[in-house]
Amino acid sequence: MTEREKQIINEAIAELETIMEVSLGQMAKDLVKSALGRSVRTKDPMFWPAGMLMLGLAEARKKVVLDGDEGLVSRIDEAFLGHIRLWKEKYDKKISYIDDALSGVAFIRLYEQLEEGRLRTECRSIADGIYKYLLSAARDGEETIVYNSDRSACNVFADGIGQTSMFLSAYGKAFGVDDARKLAKLQLKNFLKHGMDERSGLPYHGYALLDDGAICEKRGILSWGRAAGWLIMGLSEYVKGSESRLENQGSTLVQWYRELSKALLTYQKAEGGYGWQVQAVDGHLDTSATGMIVYGLLNGGGSEVTDVEVSLKALLTNADGGKVTSALSSCDDFGVHYQNYGAYPWGQGAALAAISLGRIEE
Repeated sequence: MTEREKQIINEAIAELETIMEVSLGQMAKDLVKSALGRSVRTKDPMFWPAGMLMLGLAEARKKVVLDGDEGLVSRIDEAFLGHIRLWKEKYDKKISYIDDALSGVAFIRLYEQLEEGRLRTECRSIADGIYKYLLSAARDGEETIVYNSDRSACNVFADGIGQTSMFLSAYGKAFGVDDARKLAKLQLKNFLKHGMDERSGLPYHGYALLDDGAICEKRGILSWGRAAGWLIMGLSEYVKGSESRLENQGSTLVQWYRELSKALLTYQKAEGGYGWQVQAVDGHLDTSATGMIVYGLLNGGGSEVTDVEVSLKALLTNADGGKVTSALSSCDDFGVHYQNYGAYPWGQGAALAAISLGRIEE
């Protein structure tokens, strides 16, 4: 493990430990944004930005263990334990959104690495709680889990499909729950049916079934970077669970994963990475989309490390003292993508997750 990778890990630990701390200045900004109808930070410590940090740390932990750095392993474990304590003591162990599913994936990853102890027990308990929450989450007429159901009863986002299918696939495989895997398959198959662009083979940000499902309306821009990232991450986890040769040969979703992986590989920027919108190869680099897409490509075997080496190097190049920069800011809704770039937890975590699956020479 290189020194730069260790810096990225330590920065991710620091960001997880302080993710729920908000300065007075940031509170004031959030008030203004809220008044303008823009999204503001949630009071949920399991929300997806924290989940992305934890996924990155859980994947990095495997690499750190192989390198024999026991001190860094302990710091990662303590960061997880500290976040769990915070969630229990200040937030009453509440699961609030389907976005919390990403944190669930991280806890499953950690559970699989541990042999015994309190942290392993906590990981299983949290994963069980998230699974129970998803079973009762709002769904549309085709049993697809709806995103932000308090705002709309019909909007399906690639974000929610990727997060939930990734968790359900991981949960089903780790704990032998066939129903979880079946639900993951349903989410993905419905998005394949309704949310894809036939000409390019790339996803829209989402869709909505209208008039009791008689009309389907694709929504958002074609292949927003993080939407593509969510989808390939969810697909990759499902494919990892397709262990039998017969299932691999006959699976529509396995074939879709291969085709989407091939399509996404063609849109890498010449200097590495992906633009904020996948087809905008001359657009601004988005390290969050890059990390997510590269992670999804590697996680399910959709590409070799050599295929994405230039993108992995771009992520490392954009890590200043361990802090990953050039990540696109938050998205407020379909088609609302402010062109602000900087250091955000979702960029930090996604980059770390991708880097942790590929070993390259800097």
